[in-house]
Amino acid sequence: MVIVKWTYSKAGVDIDKQRLMQKSFISSVKSKAKGLGGYASTFELGDREITMHVDGVGTKVLLLHKYKRDWVAGWDCLMVNANDVACEGFKVELYVDYLASEKGDPELAKEIAEGLAKAGEAIGATLAGGETAIMPDVIRGYDVSCTVLGLRVARPEEPKEGDKVIAVSSTGPHANGYTLIRKLIDSGALDPEQYLDQLLAPVANYHNALLKAMMDGKAKWGAHVTGGAFEKVHMRLPKGLGLRLEAWDVPEVFKAILRAGDLDPKEAYRTFNMGVGLLVIGDEGAVKYFEEEGLRAWVAGEVVKGKTIIDTPWGRVEFG
Repeated sequence: MVIVKWTYSKAGVDIDKQRLMQKSFISSVKSKAKGLGGYASTFELGDREITMHVDGVGTKVLLLHKYKRDWVAGWDCLMVNANDVACEGFKVELYVDYLASEKGDPELAKEIAEGLAKAGEAIGATLAGGETAIMPDVIRGYDVSCTVLGLRVARPEEPKEGDKVIAVSSTGPHANGYTLIRKLIDSGALDPEQYLDQLLAPVANYHNALLKAMMDGKAKWGAHVTGGAFEKVHMRLPKGLGLRLEAWDVPEVFKAILRAGDLDPKEAYRTFNMGVGLLVIGDEGAVKYFEEEGLRAWVAGEVVKGKTIIDTPWGRVEFG
């Protein structure tokens, strides 16, 4: 078998073009809330500060449907939003969903709804409505997304040089990089059966623990490691600051993806979470909040001046 040197762009997803699309969209809208383009925008409604946020599951749904785990799409749809807004100090109170399918499938809708319900119960959120659509000329399979409304319960603080960085484990690739993963599977370079539980695992719930740590003054800043991965994390830091992260034990599924795609390490760390789904800046005491939720967390480094530098099993990776 010939090994192809893959990139996310070669698989069909150009992160740089995606960012340009985002900037183009935001610049064309004159009325904007504060922080638009980040994890969560903020605006005032009466005497409350609220946010609204939208996200979907992406092409992971193709694998979930193939292996009959569609409920995970419902869970992921809500949880990716919840983790994002928690990084900005918001608790999700309400959510609405949108399910578009190639054909009418009540059983599919029921499974996805069950996943949504489980996620809603886990974070204490209420379904406020939604929409279903059958679009055979547009959709192949199905697509699902959620919009959430959150209320501010904590306020992040700006990171400073010397602050500790806590890493929190992921359950797998979560909901990012699946276009590349599927290309590797389709080409025969990656055997999905061997890593199925990690590839199809539900997104970890960071929402509850992160907000508790913020409210107790143990966490001052959070970064959900999603699209753009560690490069995006660096871009969110105040100008002039970076992170110095020590190497961690990368789960075998990510090592297999790197081998299968002959990925450059930097490409891997700007595409996948590599086993770390959340980075938290704050006190070492924040670790226990995640451990109490059954998540592995540890002090992984500190805030430094300059670039973000990550020691990896494949050598040093830098962003910035």
